[in-house]
Amino acid sequence: MGDMDPLATQHAELIELLDRRRAVRGALQLIVAGGDVAWMAEPISGPGDGRPHHLGLSQVVGDRTAMLPGLHVPLGHGLTGKVHFNGIPAWVDDYFGSTSITHTFDDHISAEGIRRLLAVPVHHNGQVFGVLALGARTDGTFGGRAVDQVREVADKAALAVAVAERSRLAREVAVYEERSRLAAELHDSVGALLFAIGSGMARLAETASGDPELTARLARIRHQADEASAALRDSLRTLRASPAALELSVGLRSDCTAFAERTGIPSELVVLDHEPPSLSASRTSVLVTGVREALLNVEKHAQASAVVVTAGPRHGGGIIVAVTDDGIGLPLDYKPGLGLTSTAESVGRVGGTVRVASEPEGGTTWRMELPC
Repeated sequence: MGDMDPLATQHAELIELLDRRRAVRGALQLIVAGGDVAWMAEPISGPGDGRPHHLGLSQVVGDRTAMLPGLHVPLGHGLTGKVHFNGIPAWVDDYFGSTSITHTFDDHISAEGIRRLLAVPVHHNGQVFGVLALGARTDGTFGGRAVDQVREVADKAALAVAVAERSRLAREVAVYEERSRLAAELHDSVGALLFAIGSGMARLAETASGDPELTARLARIRHQADEASAALRDSLRTLRASPAALELSVGLRSDCTAFAERTGIPSELVVLDHEPPSLSASRTSVLVTGVREALLNVEKHAQASAVVVTAGPRHGGGIIVAVTDDGIGLPLDYKPGLGLTSTAESVGRVGGTVRVASEPEGGTTWRMELPC
């Protein structure tokens, strides 16, 4: 294990990083000595419910085989999963001889030449960020001093990560406030100017009623001003959108664009009146995944010539998203496939509903209602 005596100085350097990934890597480098390997395992939420279903080794220092980065660890499995599940440090001085852990990852540990392993939870103010683990490739024992040192680094890393997260949120708020300021300025300046142009064209058209050509030209200019006003309103709505709502809109628009480019079928996103309500990251993921699955079904089965995705507020709170196509509709013996069934289950776990129906004149609408 590396020399960790100047922890105060190194801790200050971690705090100054204000970057989650760099903070974690700095912590790993503090505990790794020559020949050791260390990793950070972070929770990965399952679809729909926001609860961690497993851990992912997000960063690894000192590995030799490239088998560890990105490895998924089910909760309770191996020493890393066990420590995350129990929330207390643990170690094994003879990994392969230990009966206190599952040996799910023996192949990985063996390939890396790890003989003993120490893991401690990384948490701050009740928030769990993951597990910090140190694998030694030499025989020996982890004494109390080694455990205390790794635990201290884990605590410092947790504080650094918490500061980095707060910094990230502060930057998002600052960007949101600046966008709101720009939206207000554009509304008061460009919006007012476009309104004045449209009104002026209308008054000129009234006085030029005896000149058909001039009247037509004025009408075209007024129409262009109306189109510019509509484009400005869309831009202002985007500028005023909260980061979460903006993320949702960007995700849906990206999927519509990818669908159109992949299939050649025109696809449009329409955000109704208000901006979509802010959703948690897990609910946003469920929604975007559901729309993607619906678009995939349109591609496979609908024989459509156009698709529209709409998003808007739900009465009583929440959001409604619909994917509507002008295809052949559902067959009489329609049964939802595995993809849509999985989507409905994920939506149901967060209190939402999914409905798929065809119109008598053709076309199909996939509709998701999701509470906040």
